[in-house]
Amino acid sequence: MPRDTRSLIEQLAAEAVPVRPLASPWRRAMVWLGAVCATALLVVWSLGWRGTPPAELGQPGGGWSWWGSLLTGMLATYAVFQVSVPGRSPRWAWLPLPAALLWFAGMGWGCAVLAQAGSQGQAAGGASWHCGLAITAVSAPLLLVMLLLVRHAGVLRPGLTALLAMLSAAGVSSAAVSLVHGPETAWMTLAWHGGAALLLSAGAALAGRPLLAWIG
Repeated sequence: MPRDTRSLIEQLAAEAVPVRPLASPWRRAMVWLGAVCATALLVVWSLGWRGTPPAELGQPGGGWSWWGSLLTGMLATYAVFQVSVPGRSPRWAWLPLPAALLWFAGMGWGCAVLAQAGSQGQAAGGASWHCGLAITAVSAPLLLVMLLLVRHAGVLRPGLTALLAMLSAAGVSSAAVSLVHGPETAWMTLAWHGGAALLLSAGAALAGRPLLAWIG
């Protein structure tokens, strides 16, 4: 081996800085969820918790919907930290699907009961755009912070990573908004909670590559 090459190798070896490996997806998910829950509790405390349990839990499908949204956010969080690691299977993206189905099934069941109740039951579900606005306002910052944590995935699976990150934020945000917003029927929940989650997730999936490129 030429002397210059040997010297270069020795110099690089001497100046090399150990790379700190990423924590396990499980640990990172727990830290993230802990921070999100603390933030949500702070928001609920500042805005005022409107009672326990939320009124929607007593409606048909309300419990399924609320717990489904919370579980969707939690499972999507873990899935993000899995799919963003090189070599991990993209099948982890399916992890939040059962919870998401529970979420939307609960809202759909409530809407079906209201539809059977006639026009009076449907009229009780007047639209309230404040829910969608609140979920968007809470989800957008959470999405950017999550993408900052997984910015190394920008060249790996940007669309899938962004979609799961937004689903994580939207699920937790929907559950938190239900604690501080006024009473909502299944029609309102489906239109503004479910609609906001779907639109935000679709938008994040489409904008995943430029978002991660900008953040990274």
